Amino acid sequence: MDGLSPGLYVLVRDTKKLAFLQQAMNPELTWTTAPGCPEDLLLYWLLEGDARKLAVQVSCHQDIAGDSAFSLGMLAEFEGTLRERGAWWYPRMFWESGLLGQVLYLEAEAAGVRATGIGCFFDDPVHEIVGITNVALQSLYHFTIGGPVEDQRLQTLPPYHHLPRHS
Repeated sequence: MDGLSPGLYVLVRDTKKLAFLQQAMNPELTWTTAPGCPEDLLLYWLLEGDARKLAVQVSCHQDIAGDSAFSLGMLAEFEGTLRERGAWWYPRMFWESGLLGQVLYLEAEAAGVRATGIGCFFDDPVHEIVGITNVALQSLYHFTIGGPVEDQRLQTLPPYHHLPRHS
């Protein structure tokens, strides 16, 4: 992405959860406000460096996660939510992350790029990278956004092309 230094970032969606997130993660992370970021967008730079290899590794070794403009994982406040609201809230966490994914799809298309959910990822290594050592947070959904790559294996055929035509 233009204007962002390579590294690992976190977007805090709720200002009231900033302290909770900082306490749930490795205390050695930097939590530096991303340069040039609007004040109302809580985007923090956690680790400096090229994270493409990490993105591929935690995404079941799928190259698309490292070849994209950026790749992300969605973390949910986990144990506290389930204790407070009950186990039935578990699928709702996935619904919310799926909804966010749909917004990312639409925004990517509007920006002239493409997006895709990462269907396979390793949550424990994600937790290790940011220092999550308990079940306060859980990695639920991963996503990547970048330029389109046409899959030459796909083909488009007319409907019912395999049936004989009747006049």
